[in-house]
Order: sequence, then structure tokens, then C-alpha cells
Amino acid sequence: MNLPGRLRLTTLGDVLGALHRSGASGVLELGEDRGVTHRVYWTDGHITQVDTDLFRERLGDLLARQGVLGAGALARLARRLLETPRRRAGEILVDEGLVSHDLVSAGLRRQLRRKLDALFLLSDAQLTFRVPRPQAVSQPPLSAPEFLHGRPRARSARSRAPGAHESARPWQVPRAEESARSAPPPRAPQQGPRSRAYATLGVSPGADRATITQAFRRLARSLHPDRFPHADATERARLLSRFAELSAAYHALAG
Repeated sequence: MNLPGRLRLTTLGDVLGALHRSGASGVLELGEDRGVTHRVYWTDGHITQVDTDLFRERLGDLLARQGVLGAGALARLARRLLETPRRRAGEILVDEGLVSHDLVSAGLRRQLRRKLDALFLLSDAQLTFRVPRPQAVSQPPLSAPEFLHGRPRARSARSRAPGAHESARPWQVPRAEESARSAPPPRAPQQGPRSRAYATLGVSPGADRATITQAFRRLARSLHPDRFPHADATERARLLSRFAELSAAYHALAG
């Protein structure tokens, strides 16, 4: 896979898009100068795993924050992890009957997306792609819309079609005189947790409890996975992830 040497020469969105279009299988490594390497695992152009120290929220804590795992269940999970440290948290949650398999899958999917989100905060890193031995995929990978939609891309740097005497260069850096035009617009200020919760439910900031509850129930009815019995595994996982986001937003605002 022919990638630019450094992340600062492109955008992570463009790198992910190129790997998706090529149907890549392997590992994208992003090596920081501080000696830390982040890894994004691919199978047939889709992301299956992300290893990074930029996001460390454990699955149990994530499910608890979303309101699908109570304090007692979280404490029970912690005890089981101490007793059997080699077991995965998701396996314990399902085997102990604390959370359904579908909710664990949705939580793992959200955890994967949050890890990927953290990588977009990197301003620079050494880019390397390696082809490892094939690995079994335990859950549906992230689809292209999930890891590309809304991401910053350097389309403006490649918007001009190549002329008769120049070839297309997928990682071309804008010339100095074009940098002002091709520079991406300033990023909007990041929203706080409550602001994101209001936006997720589609209600105005400061809405009363009745309005919040009504919005949650309306969206939950339309997005509940049970309404789509013929959805494939990838679509069902996406619906579960979205439903978990709605639940987390509701609990953040309504308690």
C-alpha cells in the first residue's frame, strides 16, 4: 500500500478512504515521535480493530455510562475480571446474564468508533501499512460511512483534474500559492456531553423532561433493532449502536 510518509502531508480521512477503496487487509500503523504506535486493523477494506492509548474507557464503564449497566452489575463484572483476568469483559457480561449479547456487541462497536475518533486528534505520525496473517473477525467491522462520514478530507487539494502533462497524484500536497485556498476551514468548538446529548435527541438545550422523554421514545420506536428483523449483521450492529447512543443521551439529560 503506497501511503504518504507522514500524516501531516494528508488527512487521516483520506488515508482511511484510500484503504477502503482498495479493499485492504492488514494493519495501518501510526507511529508518533513520542515512541507510541497506534494500529488500525483492516479486513477487505473495513475496520475491525483499533489499538490506541488515546481512548481507554473499558467496556463495562462505557455500558454503565450509557445507562445499560447498573452499579451492582458493574461491581460484579469487576470481581469476575479479578477472578478470571484472561476472560473478556463482554464474555463475562453475557455469561452472567448481566447484559444481552446484542448490547455487548453494540458497546464494543461504540468503543471501536471512539478509539478511531481519538486518532483524528493526531496532528502528525509516521504512516506504515503492513499485511499480517489473517485473523478471525469476532464481530461485524465498521462500515465505510461509520469511519468516513463527516471526517475532514483533503478533497480541495485534489479537486483540479490533471492536465495533459501532469499525472494524478493521490497524495499531492498543495503548492504554496494554493495553500490559502485549500486549507480546511477552522474546526467548530467541541461540544460538551450535555450539548451532544441534546443534539442526539434533536431537542433544544434546556428542554424540559417531558420534551426529552417524548423525543427519546419517538426515536427509540423508529430505530429499535426489533423493527428490522431482516437486517444483516452489519446493519443490526449499526442500529444497536445508534439505539445505545439514544439511551445514553436520554439518561444524561433525564437522569
